[in-house]
Amino acid sequence: MKMKRYMIVLMIAGLITGACGNSGSASNEEGNGQQQESTGELSWFMDDFDAASAEAESSGKPLLIDMYADWCGPCVTLGEQYFTSDEMYPILSRFVLLRLDVDNPSQASYARRYNVSAIPCVVITEADGTEIDRIVGTTRTIGAYVSALEAIYEHI
Repeated sequence: MKMKRYMIVLMIAGLITGACGNSGSASNEEGNGQQQESTGELSWFMDDFDAASAEAESSGKPLLIDMYADWCGPCVTLGEQYFTSDEMYPILSRFVLLRLDVDNPSQASYARRYNVSAIPCVVITEADGTEIDRIVGTTRTIGAYVSALEAIYEHI
């Protein structure tokens, strides 16, 4: 009985260690830029709506705003697994990309502006910030998220 309990504790500890280890290594690969963060060839504006909006205006691309928080598990999955996936690159490259940390007091007005009540919340807007559509939460697969973004993009 003691051996069985010991094995269960070891298995749980291994699962926890594995989950924590994966999260840390993925975030180290992304980099920690103040204004912009690169993912492969994609460039993300970080907490700078005005700069992202200006880029969307000059490029003619719509703005994709990822509203997230570091403590939010699905937000981490979206940022570290979905948005960094090669499968996402073709659709993401059609947008100017902006990440807004909803826990940052200077960004709280954007969460209110777009009536964000749950995160992750990805809001697609015109360059001036006029909302086109949104995706709240994640999907079961990266492919399903790509399909959702493609469907939105086709109607822009």
